[in-house]
Amino acid sequence: MRIYMPGAHRRFLSHVESTATLRSFVGDSDNDKLLQAYNAAVEELGLFRDIHIQIVTRYIITPSRKNASTGNQGLNLAVASSRLKETGALHGTGGTELLPFLRQSRDETKSTSLN
Repeated sequence: MRIYMPGAHRRFLSHVESTATLRSFVGDSDNDKLLQAYNAAVEELGLFRDIHIQIVTRYIITPSRKNASTGNQGLNLAVASSRLKETGALHGTGGTELLPFLRQSRDETKSTSLN
């Protein structure tokens, strides 16, 4: 994706990656309010990812498992996309298997909270 970004954006992302992370900054801090705010943000992002999985399941996974009607086979994108791969597994725009990727993202997000 970065290949398509303007050079200044790519350089900004490289700079951010080379500096300390927010998690390490909060972890090194003795500020309890900062720690609580960080953990609250992680929890909310985890909840967002849970809801995202529910939406993907409702609007992509479930419709893809239904048979397309004979007259509208080309109109159901979820059904059409599930047939693109021989395995029958749904794949995201990056080519990853959809649900395992979303679950991994959610679990990794939730694991970043600090004690």
